[in-house]
Amino acid sequence: MKYSRKRNQFFIFVVDLLILVISLYLTLAIRNQDLPSFDSYLSHMYAFLIVWAVLLISMYTLNFYSLDIPFTGLQLPINLFICSLLAILFGVFSFYVFSINSLQPKTILLLDIGISYILILCWRYLYDYLAKKTNKKTKFVIVGYNETVHELINTSLKNNYLNFFPGALFTQQKDIPQDVLSSVKIISDTKLFKQFIDENKIKVFVLPIEKEHSKEIVKILFDALSNKSIFYNIPQFYELLSRKIPLGSINESWFLQNINFQGRWLFNILKRVVDLILASIILLITGLFWPIFAIIIKCESKGPVFFTQIREGQNGKLFKLYKFRTMKTESNDFAPTSKQDSRITKFGNFMRKTRIDELPQMLNVLKGDMSLVGPRPERPELATELEKEIPFYRQRLMVKPGITGWDQVSGEYHSPSVEDTYKKIQYDLYYIKNQSVFLEMSIFFKTIMTVFLKLGR
Repeated sequence: MKYSRKRNQFFIFVVDLLILVISLYLTLAIRNQDLPSFDSYLSHMYAFLIVWAVLLISMYTLNFYSLDIPFTGLQLPINLFICSLLAILFGVFSFYVFSINSLQPKTILLLDIGISYILILCWRYLYDYLAKKTNKKTKFVIVGYNETVHELINTSLKNNYLNFFPGALFTQQKDIPQDVLSSVKIISDTKLFKQFIDENKIKVFVLPIEKEHSKEIVKILFDALSNKSIFYNIPQFYELLSRKIPLGSINESWFLQNINFQGRWLFNILKRVVDLILASIILLITGLFWPIFAIIIKCESKGPVFFTQIREGQNGKLFKLYKFRTMKTESNDFAPTSKQDSRITKFGNFMRKTRIDELPQMLNVLKGDMSLVGPRPERPELATELEKEIPFYRQRLMVKPGITGWDQVSGEYHSPSVEDTYKKIQYDLYYIKNQSVFLEMSIFFKTIMTVFLKLGR
């Protein structure tokens, strides 16, 4: 069975859920100084479902289920405190403002979140301790070298819980970068390669999809196949480790084999319905504040309230994108934004961090030009230049562009430069390949948390 990131994440989630169930039982026992009856516990559990949901969703958005970031350091309790605070706030709204149920548990709410906080924090530290204590890493070997192998090796060596370690690289190529030579054992002799596999009981093999192998290597691989070994091609393994698609290791056949829009008709209908509902709700809620935004924008600098620009949408269709203006119009050549851009106004900087500047794009969503979630749309003149430099750039146009996307919640800021766009496309292709209700929800909630913490750019 191939390694599953989701299986490990689900295991951590189940333990968290069990902790929440136990925490509530302990809370009721401590509060009432007696073991709670089944009916009493059940009524409280029903009331606390929304609190638990907010806590778990907040934890997910702050990487408590990420296997890429170790559960260590001071940031862990800080992030868990933020999640707990959000759960308490939603609990207060649920119990006292909206009165969703008859219970109004003040002490129980605080006590339950406090106990949950301690137990979940201990569980994460325990998970990290056991991961380091057992140190059970699955060695894999790579058969053949290309540019993606370099990055793949570096990714697998990072401190995480993915449990993979590069055992050896078989290649007869001579010009291998020095940092690769120092990171992994290089084998060029087939007999030594066979010996290494047998001695280390290697069960995981990673192969470039474009590489043809000698008869000796093919025999070794077939023997390993008979021995119930697991085989990945480089795009599969790279996606597993990084949740990106390696542009340098895919070809036209990869798209034909991995992307199927025919089976997504129900998902597309549901996505469009959700877009219309949420965009309408957001416009109704925020519309009252638009005149205030407009006054501040006009008072701070000369120019229009709204900024419009032609962008490239699905299948290359051009449309007019709407945003609140965040830059000065004086001496503005409308070049792509850079870090610490002096053209950005003070209120414009605030709007960018909180994503307020993108609220008018809800009109684009209603018109059908955009979706709430998808690859960010680019200016056609920039897209034309980027297409010349970046392979499969236009394939990102197979779906509607979005206000937020997998790249936007990756934790990195990517400018329209060739280097950054190359990285961005890898996230965009991952999203296109793995489109699902769960991924949409994941991006949506991560975006909300990004706005809440003002981490956005």
